[in-house]
Amino acid sequence: MEKINYTLNLEDCRDYVKYQRKIPRIRKFIMKQFRPFLYICLGLILFSFLFEIINIVMSLNSVAAEYSMSFIGVVKSYFFWPMVSAAFEHFWEFNIPVILIWLVVFWIAWTISKYDLFHAESSRVYDVLKGQDLDITITPQDDGLLCSGKLTTTLYKWQKIIDVYDTNKSFLVFVGDYAALVIPKRAFETPEEEKIFFNYLNEKLDQK
Repeated sequence: MEKINYTLNLEDCRDYVKYQRKIPRIRKFIMKQFRPFLYICLGLILFSFLFEIINIVMSLNSVAAEYSMSFIGVVKSYFFWPMVSAAFEHFWEFNIPVILIWLVVFWIAWTISKYDLFHAESSRVYDVLKGQDLDITITPQDDGLLCSGKLTTTLYKWQKIIDVYDTNKSFLVFVGDYAALVIPKRAFETPEEEKIFFNYLNEKLDQK
């Protein structure tokens, strides 16, 4: 394989950040950021459910005292199911708005993350790379990919490379759980060269 020379730009970084959301192992990590929203929503629902149960028990005790019946006797009486039915109606009337509100909150948070934070993260990645080197040379070797710039040269051995993805705009060669070499497809002269390189990477990873 011949050397691959290219210069990274902001669009390459955006492509890298955006495509991460399609990778299951990374998408799970991203979704962890939104778990507090779900926990709060579930907590409110469980609290409301517990509150309704307490109200039912207190109401049954009141009926038992008023009619001089035991608690078990009230549970077995015709009072029980109408009271439970009313409690569940109240529960859903109260919680459906809560659920809808938190779904809207979650959607807003996800949208902000997907667009505003997405662009901010892309710019951050680009600034980090710009501080190192944007002009890169990739040299495929028998033992790995040699990544060279003006400031650093690093050999990423095949055994350490996790996987490779085709984003339609670039190849992402993950050298860590969340770190990847971004190789734009414009670095290749023809689609055939792109395909040959992608197949080469997959063959090397299959031989690990």
